[in-house]
Amino acid sequence: MARVWGILKRWGVPVSLTLAAIAYLVHFVDIADTVSRMTPRTLAILGTALLLFGFFSTTIEAMTLRRLLHSSRPDFTFMTAVRIKSSSYLLAVVHYTLGAATLSVLLGRRSGVSIERAAGIILLVMMVDLGMVLSMIALGATLGSSVAVPVQLGLVIAIVVGVAGGLALLRAPFSLGPIDVLRDRELFSAARGVSSRDLAELIVVRFVFVLGFESLGWAALTAFGVSVPPAVVLVNFSGVMITSMLPAVAGIGPTQIAMVEFFRAYGSPEALLACSVALSAGLITRRTLLGIVFVGELRREDSEAPKLRGGDEETAD
Repeated sequence: MARVWGILKRWGVPVSLTLAAIAYLVHFVDIADTVSRMTPRTLAILGTALLLFGFFSTTIEAMTLRRLLHSSRPDFTFMTAVRIKSSSYLLAVVHYTLGAATLSVLLGRRSGVSIERAAGIILLVMMVDLGMVLSMIALGATLGSSVAVPVQLGLVIAIVVGVAGGLALLRAPFSLGPIDVLRDRELFSAARGVSSRDLAELIVVRFVFVLGFESLGWAALTAFGVSVPPAVVLVNFSGVMITSMLPAVAGIGPTQIAMVEFFRAYGSPEALLACSVALSAGLITRRTLLGIVFVGELRREDSEAPKLRGGDEETAD
């Protein structure tokens, strides 16, 4: 009974959220019309965009990890970063937090840093990514004033300032009093210790990455005949990206609703749903295939973990 309850607690919310979103879409959108819009031509255009984005994103992700470790672990290579990032996609398909946890473990094992510090590196990247996504919203709202982009710009700017301020406090050269106990944890060592040059390069690289993902969204919309001003794509597709982080199974359901609602003024619900489903399916397929190709990293971790635990126990004895 305890095991069943544990499964329900872990999967109850994601499964319920996905099913509720699918029920909503089935009720309000013509599914037959949606399927009919997935023609060989549209899927070929989207497939090409996904292929290009795949090479681009894998390169950027590996560059990011290499950049954050090059000073302390010069033997951590670009290809090692490619392998562990790709293998983490198998669990990231279920939800990005599972992928982040897997990547933290693999990064710690392969680079020789502690798991907590590795998790701190992933946390730093996620903080920067959030700042970049919100910056895209602010940029789109500024550029799109002529097309009346609906966004609470003040709130977005406040969150961006909050993220930047939090990072600045972690790196502050002076004592923060009682907060030092939290700041000095190894989880935040990456944010504290990364050089200003590496941090600046990280921000630029992640800005390019988020802009690339926005471009993929624009390409997907264009493939399904939905014409959207670039400024609106920056704002609304960023909203779709944030929605995809909700605790649904693989982000499925809420992401599709967000795509339909955010871009409703520019295309039919059926075209937007077809676009979102095809894009999500393509991303999931890409991540799954990469994860399968590099599944050896997970198998290696699975075989090494008992040995490491055994070594720790012997040391303790």
